[in-house]
Amino acid sequence: MKKFEIFLSYNWCDSDIADNIKNFFEKNTDINIHQDKIDIKKWSSIREYMQSIPEMDYTILLISDAYLKSSNCMYEVLEVMRDRKYKEKIFPVVIDKKIYDPIVRTKYVKYWQDEFNKLDENLSEINYQNIGNLGSNLKHIQNIAANIAEFLDLITSINNPEISDVCVAIENKLREKNFIAVKRENNDDIFKRIGISLEKEDIEITDWEMDKFILDCFKIINKLMFELCESLEAKCNINVNKMEKDSETYIYQFYKNGKLIKSIKIFLSRFLENMSIGISDNVDFISGNNSWNGMYTVKNVNNKLFLKSELFMNDVEKNMSSEDVVKDIYEKYIKFYLK
Repeated sequence: MKKFEIFLSYNWCDSDIADNIKNFFEKNTDINIHQDKIDIKKWSSIREYMQSIPEMDYTILLISDAYLKSSNCMYEVLEVMRDRKYKEKIFPVVIDKKIYDPIVRTKYVKYWQDEFNKLDENLSEINYQNIGNLGSNLKHIQNIAANIAEFLDLITSINNPEISDVCVAIENKLREKNFIAVKRENNDDIFKRIGISLEKEDIEITDWEMDKFILDCFKIINKLMFELCESLEAKCNINVNKMEKDSETYIYQFYKNGKLIKSIKIFLSRFLENMSIGISDNVDFISGNNSWNGMYTVKNVNNKLFLKSELFMNDVEKNMSSEDVVKDIYEKYIKFYLK
């Protein structure tokens, strides 16, 4: 049976997290986890080993500040990106959540741009015939500077699981693709041997799962709203105040020529039995009262969860994703005021 080869890319500052991930997957006989400090023998070529990364089935990336400033770690990223389908073959683990801020992402681009300029300036003082392999180092740093923005844009556009959940999330993803079998403890072996299934034929989605779905969508929607507001500021000559009032309430205020033209609030609430996402242009900072102009609730379609609009009759039948909701918010509550 084929084993799935997964490369673990990390900075040694994050060795504890890397070791925990490796220890978790050692229990699964369908998976081989590759770590540089284990796989690379003494006095073996580090670069030759890194060049084997595209041959792996998947790569786990532990992304931290130290990782993004490491030449070796970014070499591994560039090797991953050589595969045209690399976006489908990575499992990002975001340790430093600051990278979701576009201003922070630009700092990493500038960091590698500055590293290139420093090395280039020093090389300019050396005769060409004496440069040796330093020219390759310069080209490598230039490649990092040229690609890190694209890499970070991809990572921050993904709904990445928390570090505590990442191992189970990876295993579940591989099971969804039928790459690995469902593993059971030894005391379940008798059921497998004689063909008894312990699974329910009709699996009902629980209230907890629906509320968790709404919470996850709420986070994604506001992350996308922050990105949308950044782009609107750049392209539409407006300013936007983006405020996280608390973990359940986000405020967006839109200004044109310095004048407030629109405020909206996106918040979590409980509608009937399950959680919902509300939209309001009644931005009351003092009382915190929430009146709905729009509402999105969970919709179960054949045991698959979607969002749906509750207050606009022509939208009730639509199965919506988080992206659809952000587009809906823009069309219904923002677009008109930008004219």
